[in-house]
Amino acid sequence: MNRSASDLLPIIRSELSSLRVPGPSDRVYNDECVLSFDSPYSPGGLYVNLQSFLGYGQDHFRADALRTGCKLYLHEIWRQVHRKDDCSNDDAPTKLAIGVEGGFNTGPKYDVEKTHFLVVIENGETHELPLSDTDIPEFVRTICEAIIDHQGMRANMQVDTWQADQDVIESKYAANLEQLDNGKIISNNPKNWACEASGDTGNLWLNLSTGYIGGGRKHWDGSGGSGAALQHYIDTGKKYPLCVKLGTITPHGADVWSYAEDEDCLVKVPRLGEYLSHWGIDIMRLEKTERTLGEEEVAKNMTYDWSKILESGEDLETVTGPGRIGLTNIGSTCYMNSVLQVLFSIPEFQTRYYDNSNAIVSSLPENCDPTDDIPVQMSKIAVALLSDRYALQVPQSMVRMSSEEEPSAVRDESLVIAPRMLKHLVGRGHREFSSGRQQDASEYMQYLLDQVQRAERTALGTRIPAPPGAMDTPSVFLFELQQRYQCSITNMVRYVSGQGTAQNVLELPIPLFCAVNSDEVAQHRERKRKLADSSTPSSADNTEDQSEPTLVVPFEACLDNFFASEQVEYRNPALGNGIEPAPLSAALRTARFRNFPRYLMVKLGRYYVDSDWKLCKIDAEVPVPEHIDLSQYRCSGGLQDGEIEMPQDVSSSSTNATAACPVEADEGIVAQLMSMGFSENGSKRAALATHNTDADAAMGWVFAHMEDPDFNDPPASAERCNSASSPAVDANSLAMLTSFGYTEKQCMAALKATDYNVERAADWLFSHTDNIDAAVAEVEGNGSGGLNTEGTGSSTLLEQNDGEGKYTLQAIISHIGRNTDHGHYVCHIKKDGQWIFFNDDKVALSKSTPLSLGFMYLFKRDDNNGEI
Repeated sequence: MNRSASDLLPIIRSELSSLRVPGPSDRVYNDECVLSFDSPYSPGGLYVNLQSFLGYGQDHFRADALRTGCKLYLHEIWRQVHRKDDCSNDDAPTKLAIGVEGGFNTGPKYDVEKTHFLVVIENGETHELPLSDTDIPEFVRTICEAIIDHQGMRANMQVDTWQADQDVIESKYAANLEQLDNGKIISNNPKNWACEASGDTGNLWLNLSTGYIGGGRKHWDGSGGSGAALQHYIDTGKKYPLCVKLGTITPHGADVWSYAEDEDCLVKVPRLGEYLSHWGIDIMRLEKTERTLGEEEVAKNMTYDWSKILESGEDLETVTGPGRIGLTNIGSTCYMNSVLQVLFSIPEFQTRYYDNSNAIVSSLPENCDPTDDIPVQMSKIAVALLSDRYALQVPQSMVRMSSEEEPSAVRDESLVIAPRMLKHLVGRGHREFSSGRQQDASEYMQYLLDQVQRAERTALGTRIPAPPGAMDTPSVFLFELQQRYQCSITNMVRYVSGQGTAQNVLELPIPLFCAVNSDEVAQHRERKRKLADSSTPSSADNTEDQSEPTLVVPFEACLDNFFASEQVEYRNPALGNGIEPAPLSAALRTARFRNFPRYLMVKLGRYYVDSDWKLCKIDAEVPVPEHIDLSQYRCSGGLQDGEIEMPQDVSSSSTNATAACPVEADEGIVAQLMSMGFSENGSKRAALATHNTDADAAMGWVFAHMEDPDFNDPPASAERCNSASSPAVDANSLAMLTSFGYTEKQCMAALKATDYNVERAADWLFSHTDNIDAAVAEVEGNGSGGLNTEGTGSSTLLEQNDGEGKYTLQAIISHIGRNTDHGHYVCHIKKDGQWIFFNDDKVALSKSTPLSLGFMYLFKRDDNNGEI
């Protein structure tokens, strides 16, 4: 029975004292449900709580009313209406940006009909009143209108608008630019311009110092120029770095690139017109004939077909349904989309967050914001991906898996799954993951797992149903590596394992020296070099059409290389005098699995930092088999018959817990990190934490810890590793930890195990709650929770997460681009015996799964039944 506004006025008035008009800074969720991906476009619309401004889909708003007692909601119903006018003549983008003037137009290609109602809940029954009803109090209508007009969650989370153009700096080489007086004069007629090395007439760069015209660099995808401009800079001793792109010169300026190693970017040159006139170029007479670098990037993003690399541009059969639903890219979030698809293909994650979704949502505390709750947002993703709620209701068709959309394509907004809330929540406070920039998928996965693990420490068994002692979900990836050190002088050994050796990603370098076709590649390069040096240009040109064979490195070679013994420096206490720390001496270090996790994530080291500190990509194929047996890489336990164990370090009360810990940070490593912009203290911390291994290892530590609150604090002194006294423990830190209910002895062990970092110590305590006494004994017996000798503190993990070392490939995350901070991520997941290709919101059956081109590979242990 419908009731009028006048009939419902008593209920409306009873709510007025708890209402207020939302302001611009308020978080108003008027465009997406906080518990699902329902929106105003959904069949049931969206209901916005007038007290909390949180939006709920039709399936959730009644539960919210019961939980919060709210009786007034704004009901939004939006419907897409196809436009009759032709929108094909919209201005083309000129800037690599989304949602800004001159950028890509991401606005809808349809009109929207919007209807709004005030919903009043009376004794569990809902009554809808049109907002135009004059009997509704003006104050309530003002609130509803403010909610409708509010910019909403999407704008607040700042993910719809991203700008790829960087601020162009003024080159430090511009003010005192040297220009040679060599008699060169450059024509003002573009038809007369040509590369002096190759004869190319496009993508030409003029060196402002020498007058040399050379082709631009080749791009990572094979396009671009001859690279002669860069080669000329190198051949002239790297003295003349500034080059201008000839086709971009106008009276307003031009693109200028600095090849200098400390810039290597687009730069400003204030006196550009004066410098060009030295070579006879009159900028007032020239017009732009080529795209600027920014326009080139825009063109690539408009037309580049990623399938040329991954699926050979084939037409693929689209699929939809539970487990075959894509995620919308909300601005360089393909890395996140690929990671989420892979995680929710794992049965343990499905059980935790899909099967238990109702329990997770219903147990949300009354005053808890669902957008700030990791379990809620994870279950939101799980339900969207694993149910048919947002499946496309279209027949099977063929689709080209590219970045292009059909001009007339109009997506159904009611089925869009854009994980904005999870991205915002996980990335909050993180400098990189909170941004709109592309990220490393492996780093994001590890960070996400860490956030999930923290949330599950308090939610598991309470809000998330789980039996006592159940392992947290991220632990399905966790494995320990036992490190065996053998002194090259005494042949004594030490076995190191425990928490400090635990990992969730096995990163395998690619040993190019193990390539099976290295001779073929070398011969091709030699033939190409000889032809290029010959006096017949046409012969050299022919070699350009002969693509160089790609190095092929067996996956088995990557494993053997990783697990092979390597020589390191190590402190054997037997070589010391018992007073001073033992000197560093040569030792052989060998790594072996201590447990085989349920899921093994393997990351191939396709990217590295070269001598100039530039990220480079290894161009090699690594054919990865779908079935592997790692049994030969399992450790044999502790001390073996006939082995003599290194003695404990009696020169320090902290024993030899950090036997491999260097006394001082390596100055060379510190200098290299500081040259990249990191602080001195942070660089020293990285060098010490990685035992002065090398700059690459230290940089990896920096990337993993740069967000730590103590990253820029002075590093632990040498006494922490080698003095006869333990570092002083801050009384406030100890008091804070004991306030959690732990004993002083347990808190001291936690601090000792985490390098006296109070935040990490708290995490250590929470993660060892089930076996705290054993963990404390391990630390006290070995001096550290990290470098311990065959302790038992991790026995629970080993029992719950171990089995035979036989695995089957389940998923692949692939990356296209020059480094992990650029390009595009996609993933392939094997479901029901078929490989499925996920390219953001496009999902199709795979025809050419890139088994040899992947970046990350997920293996499932064959004896894992998926229960957790």
